[in-house]
Amino acid sequence: MTCRKGWSRLLCWLTVCMIPFAAFAEPSLTEKSLTLGESSISYPIVVGLEDEAAAKTVNDAIVAEGRVADYLTRMSELISSGRIVTTWIGGLYGDLLSVGFLTEGMVTDSRNSSVWTAANLNLTDGQPFQWTDLFTNPETAGEELAAYLEESVSQDLSPMLLNNDLTPIPDVFRVDDTGLTLLYPAAQCCTLRDRAGDIHLAWCELRPMLNLEKGSLADRLGVSETLMLTENSAERIRSAAGSGCLPGIPAAVGDGLQALTDEYLLLTDPDVYEGGRMFALEGGCFRRVYLLTDHLSEDWDNSVVQGIRMDRGNFSGLCIGTTAREEWRLILGEPDYTVTYDDEKAELNRTVPGECDYYSCGKYQLRLQSDLDGILYSIILTE
Repeated sequence: MTCRKGWSRLLCWLTVCMIPFAAFAEPSLTEKSLTLGESSISYPIVVGLEDEAAAKTVNDAIVAEGRVADYLTRMSELISSGRIVTTWIGGLYGDLLSVGFLTEGMVTDSRNSSVWTAANLNLTDGQPFQWTDLFTNPETAGEELAAYLEESVSQDLSPMLLNNDLTPIPDVFRVDDTGLTLLYPAAQCCTLRDRAGDIHLAWCELRPMLNLEKGSLADRLGVSETLMLTENSAERIRSAAGSGCLPGIPAAVGDGLQALTDEYLLLTDPDVYEGGRMFALEGGCFRRVYLLTDHLSEDWDNSVVQGIRMDRGNFSGLCIGTTAREEWRLILGEPDYTVTYDDEKAELNRTVPGECDYYSCGKYQLRLQSDLDGILYSIILTE
C-alpha cells in the first residue's frame, strides 16, 4: 500500500467514525481502532445520545482534543518505517466524559517520545470543562493545588527522575470516580522510562478545595458518594472487594506480577515485609499503592499478586487519612477479627502501630488498618 492509498483509507475510516450514533438505549463508549504497519491508534466515541447534533459535537470534540487526525497522518507517514501507538483511558461519569490519550513512539520525528492529550466534555452540548471548575474558588485553584503538589506530592517522587517539576500545573488532565489525574509533558515530569508523567490526586486529598454543592461539577461526577460513608456504602465496598480489585488500580489479586512490572516498571526495589514482598510501580495510580506477593525467590516471573495495599486514596466513602474506625464499623459491622500492630509488628509490615480489622468479601479479605488515633491508614485486599 502506498502512502497515498494509506492516507485515503485513513480519511474514509475517520469519516465513517464520525457518523452520529443515536440508535442506542443509553450513552456509552465504544472503541474505534486502526493498525497500519507497526503503528496503531484507538480512541472512544460516544453512542446512545438521543440528540444527534450533540452526539456529533461530542465525537468531533473527542477527535479534535485527542489529536486523532494528527496521529492518523503521522501513522500514514510511518507506514513503511517507524511506529506510533495511541491508547486511551477514561469513561463516562453521569453526563460528563473524561478521556486521556497517551501517544508513544516517533510522535514528531525519528526519536521516541510520548505525549498526553485529553478530552473532558459535557455530553449535553459537547463543551469542554476545566479542572479548575472542580474547585470552590476557580480563580485561586491553581495556587491552592500548586502548594499541595509542592508540599505533599513531591515527596512521593523518585529522586532518580530526569524531570520532576510538578508546577506549573498542566492544562491536560482527566477525572474519574477516584480523583483528578494531571497529565504532564515529558519535558516537565516523566517516569523512569522517560514516559510522559501523570499524577493522581484522590478526591479525599482535594476535599478542602472542592466545590461539592448540588449541581457542581464535582457533584455531577459523584464525588460526594466517594467521600462519605452512607448506608449504601457497605454493598458497594463488599461488591468491589469481592471482585478482587480496588478502585482506580489496574491490577487485581491473582494477576501475574511479571506482566505488571513489564508494563509499569518498578519505582523502587521491592521491599520485604512479614511473609512476602511489596512492589511499588510507576504511574500516577500507583502513588503510595503497593502490590503484595511472595518471597520465595529473587525472581518474580512466576509470582502472582497476593494482595493490594493502598496507603492513599478513597474507596466508596473510606478515605485514607480521615475516616475513623468507628465510622466504618457502623457501616460494615463488627469485623471478623482484629489484629493489633505494636511497634515491632508494624515495623515487620512496613506500616504504623494501630489496629487492623478483617472483613470477608466472598473469597477475598478486606483489611482496614487504623493508626493509634483510630484513623484509616491503609486499605488492603488479599485472597
